[in-house]
Amino acid sequence: MVKTEFTEMLRSSLTGGRMDKELDKIMLVMKQRYGKNIDIYDQDFLLKTLEKRKMTAGAENAAEYCRILETNSKEAEDFYRSLNIQYSQFFRDQLAFTLLEQAVFPGIINRKQSGHEIRIWSAGCSHGQEPYSIAMLLSELAEANREEIRFRIFATDISREAIAIGQAGVYNQDAVQNVKMFYLDKYFTKRDKTYTIVPCLRKNISFLTYNILDKSTFNPPESIYGGFDIVMCCNLLLYYKTELQQFIVNKLLKTILPGGYLVTDEAERAYIAKELKLKNIAIPISIFEKI
Repeated sequence: MVKTEFTEMLRSSLTGGRMDKELDKIMLVMKQRYGKNIDIYDQDFLLKTLEKRKMTAGAENAAEYCRILETNSKEAEDFYRSLNIQYSQFFRDQLAFTLLEQAVFPGIINRKQSGHEIRIWSAGCSHGQEPYSIAMLLSELAEANREEIRFRIFATDISREAIAIGQAGVYNQDAVQNVKMFYLDKYFTKRDKTYTIVPCLRKNISFLTYNILDKSTFNPPESIYGGFDIVMCCNLLLYYKTELQQFIVNKLLKTILPGGYLVTDEAERAYIAKELKLKNIAIPISIFEKI
């Protein structure tokens, strides 16, 4: 089923033809009663999330679900949390991480002056799998080159809970399925059915709560000036309205050094490819060089 057909089905299911009116009511309730602005999200994404929460709450339509939200703060919180997707994996895009390991990172290392650190921003880092994956690759390159590679990864997410999980660096067996056995033995401490990131890997990563839609800053304040060699922004843009997607891309571009890279998810590649200041270095992999 194509996206437009699915969206129309949701419109009918949710509101019986009054989608805009009911959705506006839900947005108003979330903003005025709970201080949560959900108008920032892509409408199709909102509709899909509403459909799931409506079924979970046992509401027959959007109007009834709106009445539930007005009186049930727990459901309102669950609804809002469901809009902040916190799914990630170690080495999630295998092709992208292979290209980073074999070409992008070595190129950055070669052009860095002695003593200068590689600076990376993992935007929307969720539970920390992405920044830890990057740290493993850079640590391995340092060992292979028999020289110190100074790097700092700023891992940010709007969710304090997600950041706390990333800082703890403790994962279950399901979470580490994509990690090579060699990396599991070297960079994790296994206890029962949990795997904990070793301190030597964690020391190069700063986990920070940060809203990427913050209009008062171009980068996480703790990074001071930005100046990133790589920005990872995967599986994040597609959830926002088009105008906010462009705001985020413009913001990220300001923080990336000339010749630096923006890494996105495959679903976002087509949108990023339209940006004139970026060049896709290896189609179909979603790694873009800042021109």
